[in-house]
Amino acid sequence: MTALNQDEARPGTIRRGGSMTTLRDVAARAGVSASAVSYILRGDTRFQAETVERVRAAARELGYTANLSARILKAGRNGVIGVAVYALEAAQPMRLAAAITRQAGERGLRVIVQETANSREGELQTLERTTSQFCDGLIFSPAKVSAEEIKSHIGTKPMVWCEDFSDEPLFDAVVTPSFTGARDAVRHLIAAGCRRIGILGIGVRADAPGEARSVVFAKDGNSAFRTQRLHGALAALDEAGITFEPGLAIDCSWDFEEARKAAHRLVAQRTGADGNLPVDGLFCLNDVMAMGAARGLADCGVRVPADVAIIGFDGIRETAYTSPSISTIAIDYDDYARKALDLLISRIDHPSDDAAPHAPRRLVADYRLIQRESTTR
Repeated sequence: MTALNQDEARPGTIRRGGSMTTLRDVAARAGVSASAVSYILRGDTRFQAETVERVRAAARELGYTANLSARILKAGRNGVIGVAVYALEAAQPMRLAAAITRQAGERGLRVIVQETANSREGELQTLERTTSQFCDGLIFSPAKVSAEEIKSHIGTKPMVWCEDFSDEPLFDAVVTPSFTGARDAVRHLIAAGCRRIGILGIGVRADAPGEARSVVFAKDGNSAFRTQRLHGALAALDEAGITFEPGLAIDCSWDFEEARKAAHRLVAQRTGADGNLPVDGLFCLNDVMAMGAARGLADCGVRVPADVAIIGFDGIRETAYTSPSISTIAIDYDDYARKALDLLISRIDHPSDDAAPHAPRRLVADYRLIQRESTTR
């Protein structure tokens, strides 16, 4: 191991243009104690959000980074966390991984990003690598392995689960605002004058009268956050007294071409002498489908938003540049990343006692509704 010089070994200091910026400098700028700065920059979650932001802003302004090497040597850690996502070419997980990398860098941590290819084998390999002691903890978004399997692989190693809505969670989790965001998306369509609202990306099967919402399914494999988005959409319709027909929940893979084909099928269902479309509004469970649906409707001469208003979910950048531009529920990925790191670092710094483990916590990422041309009538 390379020896540290005296300045490098001093906890909480770095060289900045030949001078030393210390933890006390940050504390003075932020108007808090040095110990509070130390705890906040390590990810302690006990402080108010305004105080945390003030400390982080002071650290950025002064160019301060806690001395990672000294802290790692003292704590016996690597200062590295793992991030596992299902696909790096997909916009949502790519943005999340980038946000976590940025936020971790501000805390003096390094990140290794791994792709699981949305497969059981890929997820298990990720877990096995994590138990090699190289990473201090993991931020993981599994779909093919159970919480119990994960626990058997990683033991007491800290992990934050992305998108875990289970009733009895085994791990801390951060989730997207699936229910509330979807509810606001459909409320927005209703405010735009839509009354026949379709939901693209998940299906509802009516097994018996009065049970139209009892079973949900999805071509890409059912997942809890899809169900949350469906239920949020249905809640908004219930509020408005709009009866939802199960046939307006359209099962479709979450990609552009499949959504485009689904839009073609919708147009083929025109009814009546006037050729009425089955929907006048479409809530798409992600932005890629929203863009595909808009393209598919345009292929068939259907105008967006004059004939069908469209809103997506996630807030990917591409939605601002389509024609028409796509309204969306934009997830605050920086907030998501901060919350995931806060939970993970708290577990790393304060490991659970097996006899009295800390109860898992679930945090919800912030979001905002962005209205664009696809819902502006």
